[in-house]
Amino acid sequence: MATLRDVAKEAGVSVATASVVLRGEPGFKEETRKRILAAAEKVHYTANVSARFLKQGSSGMLAFVVPELSNPYFTDLAWAISQEAQKRGYQTLVQQTNAMASSERDVLKRVSTPMCDGLIINLHNVEESELRSLIGEHPAVLFEDYSEHPRYDTVALPLASAFRTAFQYLKQQGYEHVGIVGGRAFETDEFASTGRNVGSYLATQALIESGLGQRSDTIPCAWTADGGAKAAVDIMQADLGYDAFFCMNDLIAFGLIRGFHDMGVRVPQDKAVFGFDGVSPSAYSLPLLSTIAVDYEGMARTAVDMLVERIKGDADGIPPRHQTAGFRLVRGESA
Repeated sequence: MATLRDVAKEAGVSVATASVVLRGEPGFKEETRKRILAAAEKVHYTANVSARFLKQGSSGMLAFVVPELSNPYFTDLAWAISQEAQKRGYQTLVQQTNAMASSERDVLKRVSTPMCDGLIINLHNVEESELRSLIGEHPAVLFEDYSEHPRYDTVALPLASAFRTAFQYLKQQGYEHVGIVGGRAFETDEFASTGRNVGSYLATQALIESGLGQRSDTIPCAWTADGGAKAAVDIMQADLGYDAFFCMNDLIAFGLIRGFHDMGVRVPQDKAVFGFDGVSPSAYSLPLLSTIAVDYEGMARTAVDMLVERIKGDADGIPPRHQTAGFRLVRGESA
């Protein structure tokens, strides 16, 4: 098995330099970094996490479990988490579950080993009540868990207030009938504490409170750009009289705008479009997307801080903590 010394020899650098670069720490020229990474690949070097664990009682690795990496919301969040983890001497292992229940369970079991000191998890299908049986006593922080009595530290989006802010803005702009694209209709006040149901439910409640629509004003679609483009066709064929649309994420909004454009519908002159997430590509959309931008860096910092405290035992005896992320209204051109 190749060692760190083999990598350093192949790259023509010191062992210390190779070690720092392979840990992902900054401070070296891009050419040096690429040379070391290429050398590691050439000699088939794999970091010996087990050796570190035996020596230090820690792997120095955090796992971030997400439903999908095709959505820039999760890639933006993964980048922010890796930056915050690195500041505290940890590397980040990102694991995708493809939003499938079976894959979610398999991934959670796989990362709940000495390979990872702690977990940051965005549950999509598995309920929090099942989590303990999958990860054991591993320290964990959950993203977007809205359980009434959480068993783990959580960092949640301020969905209710963010949605109210969005619909209040649309009302102030003079729009009168808003449809929720990517939402689902709820016949009762019951909703799941994880996944996308809670978001759809709270968005519908905010819509009703604003006076801009009712429970039935939802247009279901896949939470992708392609889903938004297909929804645009359905909307124009149905001709329901909406003058604005709130999209459950920015990807849907991108697709909706494109779909409208292909049919000759102008945004915002004919139909307004509002997004949610504030993902990095939204700054380059045409027209510039009006959206709710989530504080990714704040979410990551809070989650990593709470997780490291649990790992080190600094939060022993403290009940599960719940933190809410920040957000801001982006006044773009699409609404």
